[in-house]
Amino acid sequence: MKKGVRIVNCARGELIDPEALCKGVTSGKIAGAALDVFQVEPPAAGDALLALEPVLATPHIGGSTEEAQEIVGVRIVEQVIEYLKNGVALNAVNVPAMTAEQYRAVGPYIALAGHLGTFASWAAAGNPKTVRMVYRGKIADQNTVLVRNAGIAGVLSRSMSHRANVVNALQYAADRGLAFAERHEPKGGDLIDTIRLELETDLGVSTVEGAVVMDHPRLLQVDGIRCEARLEGHLLFLKTDDVPGVIGYVGGVLGKHNINIANFSFGRQDAGVVTSGPAQSISMLETDSPVPEPVLKELLENKAVKLARVVEFG
Repeated sequence: MKKGVRIVNCARGELIDPEALCKGVTSGKIAGAALDVFQVEPPAAGDALLALEPVLATPHIGGSTEEAQEIVGVRIVEQVIEYLKNGVALNAVNVPAMTAEQYRAVGPYIALAGHLGTFASWAAAGNPKTVRMVYRGKIADQNTVLVRNAGIAGVLSRSMSHRANVVNALQYAADRGLAFAERHEPKGGDLIDTIRLELETDLGVSTVEGAVVMDHPRLLQVDGIRCEARLEGHLLFLKTDDVPGVIGYVGGVLGKHNINIANFSFGRQDAGVVTSGPAQSISMLETDSPVPEPVLKELLENKAVKLARVVEFG
């Protein structure tokens, strides 16, 4: 090379022998060098090459400057605050990219889907095989990836020792052979903005539907029977024959065991539904404390009580 050549390396540190470059600069053969990559990264303290006046050394990544690192720190703190205050995960690498406004629009439905999945996992019998979700109303026009993941995580919550969430739900579902499907119906249903979750197990299909009411998840119906209830705390879910005396019996059993009923919701099959026996009804009882297994067994001693399940929300 001619004398006074200048060398720029911003590709790979291994392309240049640092000792040869140091000799060339020292002898004057090389007038100067600009480097942002080195054989050993980061360069060792006291590196002879970096001590030479004609050698310009910069970080390979512009973000490694002190100013850029300070800005990154500020942005991270701002994003943590946004998540803790509003549940909005901006710029996350493992969830869909959404604006703060989009997060706020779907946030209540993420919670609703998770609660519906949890309810279905406790109320259904058998091993889960498939989760199907139907979005109706304005929520059907939104990005529902996180809503779907929350529903799947809710279904998995009962059977897992560690918690599934909107990030890892699909991986856990794949590990357990749990399939899923979605359908969007922007103009469907009698009520707008609802989510229906169908859980198919090896023993049958359970269907739950809910909506967001006053910013809280509410259950609207189970297996086609309308019954509005809060999806919070300790729930006792009952399927019974629609005959006299059942509600009184249930209240008597709980009262005998000092279990206080905070809320009670009741629903019955529509009059036009044809059944082989008595019409069916469902009850949702929110209690101040969990209902223990012996009390469930006592409830089932009444032949009109067909199913008694406890549903626990974390």
